Order: sequence, then C-alpha cells, then structure tokens
Amino acid sequence: MKKKSLIVVIIVIIIICIGCILFLMLNKNKEENKKLEPSKNETNTIKLNSSDIDFSLQFLKMENKIENVVYSPLSIKYALQMLNDGASGNTKTQIEKALGNTSLGKYNNIDKVLSLANALYIRNDYSKYVKDDYNNNLISKYNAEVKYDDFKSAYNINNWIENKTFGQIKNLLTDDVVTDYENKMFLINALAIDMAWKNKFEEKNTYGMTFYLENNQEMNATTMRKTTSGDDVSYYKDDDVTVLNMDLEEYEDEQLEFMAIMPNSNLSDYIKNFNTEKLENIVNKLKLASETNYGVSVWIPRFSYDYKLDFENDLKKLGITDAFKKELADFSNMSSKTPLWVGGALHKANVDFSEKGIKAAAATVIYMTVGINPSEEKNKPVVIEINKPFMYLIKDKKTNEIWFVGTVYKPNSWEDDKKDYEYR
Repeated sequence: MKKKSLIVVIIVIIIICIGCILFLMLNKNKEENKKLEPSKNETNTIKLNSSDIDFSLQFLKMENKIENVVYSPLSIKYALQMLNDGASGNTKTQIEKALGNTSLGKYNNIDKVLSLANALYIRNDYSKYVKDDYNNNLISKYNAEVKYDDFKSAYNINNWIENKTFGQIKNLLTDDVVTDYENKMFLINALAIDMAWKNKFEEKNTYGMTFYLENNQEMNATTMRKTTSGDDVSYYKDDDVTVLNMDLEEYEDEQLEFMAIMPNSNLSDYIKNFNTEKLENIVNKLKLASETNYGVSVWIPRFSYDYKLDFENDLKKLGITDAFKKELADFSNMSSKTPLWVGGALHKANVDFSEKGIKAAAATVIYMTVGINPSEEKNKPVVIEINKPFMYLIKDKKTNEIWFVGTVYKPNSWEDDKKDYEYR
C-alpha cells in the first residue's frame, strides 16, 4: 500500500510541475506578443497617401470659385494613366510628375449602383497605326473597351458615356469635335454611383432653413434632418471647422462615405490651405454618433448640380504642356504614325444629394489629334448643422481613395423644392 501511495504522490507532483511549466510558458508568450502588438493609438491612427490627396484636391484649388463645383479625381486618374501608357520621353515625364505617387484602385461594377468603365474609340481609317501593345495594355490594365468608329457624329461616344453613367452625363461631346477628321482617338473614363444612405433621411423631416451665403446674405435652403446614435455617422467640430461624415450603403464589399467640411471662415480661403495633413487630422479626430450620450442631430441641405472643369487649362497648370504641342508631344508608345498630340481634354461631373442617398457621375475625355496645333491657353443633440458654404469628399471607406470632390456655395432653394413635399 505504501508503495502504491508513493507512486500516486510522485505522479501528482509530476503533473503539478508540468502544469506550472506550461502556465509560465503561456504567460511568457502572452507578454512577448503584447510587446509586439501596436498600441491602441497606433492601430487607430489612419495614414493617408499624401500624393493621392494632393492630386485630388489640386483641381479644387485651381478652380477655387464662389460657385458649386464637383469633379472626380478617380476618373481623371484613369484617363491620365491611359494617356501616360501611350506617352514617351518628356511628355511621359510631365504626365507622371503630375500624377505623382498616386494609386489607382480597382473596383467591380455593381448593377444600377456602381459603374466604372474605360474606352478607347479609334477612327476606322487610323486603326492600322495604333499599336497592338497599347490596345492590349489598356484592355489588361484598365479593362478598357477598344472600339472602332467612322466618327460620323458624336452619338456613339455620347451614348456609351450616358449608358456607363446611368444616364447622368449626356451629350458631353459635340458633333464638330468628333467629326473633325484630324481627331483620331478618344480616351474615355466614365464613372457613376447611385448609392443609398446606410440610414436614410425621412422626407417628412425636410424643411426650409436658413443657409448663410458667402456674400453675407441668407437663403431658405431645402434642409434634410435626422437624429442618430449609429456607427454610420461621425463628426468633428472645433473653433475653425465643422465636419460631418456619413456612410453610404455597402454593396458587394464596396462602401463609400460622404464627408462635408464646413469652415467657420471663408470657404474659398480655407480651400487654398487645405492639404493632406489637415484631412488626416480631421479623419483621425472623427467621433462616432454612437459614442455620444444622446446621439447626433444632423442638418444638411439638399443639392443637385453639374459642373465642367476647365480641364485642359488645369492640366497645363499641372505641368502637362508638351502633350498639347505638335512639335513636342511624344506618343510613340500609342501610335506608329507621328506627330500625334492631345487636341483637347474634357471633364464633366454631376451630383444629386437627397434623402435617399447620392447619385454622382463623371466623365473624362482626352482626344488625340493630327490636325492644326491647338490655340494657346484661354483666360478663363450634438447638432452638426451644415448651414454655410462647404466642401465635400466622397471616398472609399476602406482605402480613403477619393472618388468625388465638390463645393456647395448655394444649395437647393426651398421655394423651388417645397412643392415636391406637399404630399406630407
């Protein structure tokens, strides 16, 4: 019996020792892993691509007018990248310098919700000069459609743009531009979204409210209102600026967000000094409505308008000048026949901001010519109430890539809109 008891005691002691060793090893691993883990502040700090942000905002700075503006940096990047792939020499250097270290996201189209498309239209009798490598590159890198056309009118290209933008961008090109025999190729990006808010505004809560214009006058603006304690709304407010951030619905793992930035000072002056650092500071200081005691009461006016950039002039200001000059342009990676240069560049966008969500579209067209040299540049509860001129960004919630940039100096007028709400 004593012998058996001794054996049992020894076994128990061995088990206890093994348990202690395992416990110490587990604790040591936890401590080591903890040292390797970034702090909470480090994991929550968002770093933005300054090249992307700077590129996206510079068109707003160049066209800093006291009027409603909207454009799509993403659409512009796609068009310029397709142009850059056909460029060589100093022409390519200038385009790449303007693009900087920007990134280009890849997005999947979603029926009736998201459309992003690229195309190269080639005049039939010029197709033999366009290099196969260039065509294949556009197809593989940008999923571009390569189309051949007689260019008897602008209908085919305009119809393609209209279809790819859910009918929002119509008649961008005129017949005289497309039928001009000297214009041989059209590089096109078309982009559109039709996305609902994650949590919609109720139309019954929309009324006319005071909006303070840039010239110190007032107007009665159609103003949407809602109170929320959800994670889909966040805000930031200090003595200098009021910021409202709202999520759009997620579609097939793609989600965009809308950010309104309303400075307490003059908007046009604020834009001049707005940069990546300021945006990054705002993004990292946003507070969720769910983190407040009584939620956030959101007041923001409706707006709906379109806008055309002075795009050709803007590109020249960015340093893309050789591309527009017959004697300097080098697009030898695009065509075997020279000279070939950029005959013109267009960018148009529109936006409809309502209780249901956001509809926005943009199209960028760069056309290549062998004709006469273009003319010189022409002179041309917590209450977050957005009630003064503001700028806004529509961007990818995950990557922060900016899809649209705009300003609202004058929103919809309640006098014009109130008849649409009389059914209440």
